[in-house]
Amino acid sequence: MDKIYDKTREHLLVAGIQEIEKHGLSEFSLRRVASMCGVSCAAPYKHFKNKDEFVLEIIKYIGGRWKMLEAQVIKIFEKDKARQIEELSAAYIRFWIANPNFRSILLLNPRQMDAAQTQARKEIDSNLIALIEDYAEQDKEKRVYEILSLFYGALLLLESGQLENSEASLQLIKDSIRERL
Repeated sequence: MDKIYDKTREHLLVAGIQEIEKHGLSEFSLRRVASMCGVSCAAPYKHFKNKDEFVLEIIKYIGGRWKMLEAQVIKIFEKDKARQIEELSAAYIRFWIANPNFRSILLLNPRQMDAAQTQARKEIDSNLIALIEDYAEQDKEKRVYEILSLFYGALLLLESGQLENSEASLQLIKDSIRERL
């Protein structure tokens, strides 16, 4: 593939994220995405088979960005599983904060997605969940629930301003996660 093709494809993906953020998945329009990119309404179909594949590729695009960061954190703390979980949680929170336009994708309702999209979305959290399950000696499902609840609750508190976006708050979150492990 040539660079122009790749740049256009990425531009479409980024515009698709904005489209979902603004209009949701149910009102998603490839025509508006093409317009945002300044390309013909047929251009998205040169890169994606249909709307469902386009949305799937958006989820994979975001997942790919997260997986690069996730791999670094896992490698840095490879000798300490509990620390991996804490640091992955903090990194994920930072990822959400640094990429506010990704939230609309990360919080998509599975009832609005097809099976492939749902699976791609689950894949984003899969390593963190697997680490928690691997680390927990008992009540694995409960540990996953508790840690994800802490994690997503902290995100909501950070977004609403009820929890200050600071290193002290991230440390509080990591300490809370460590206690649940």
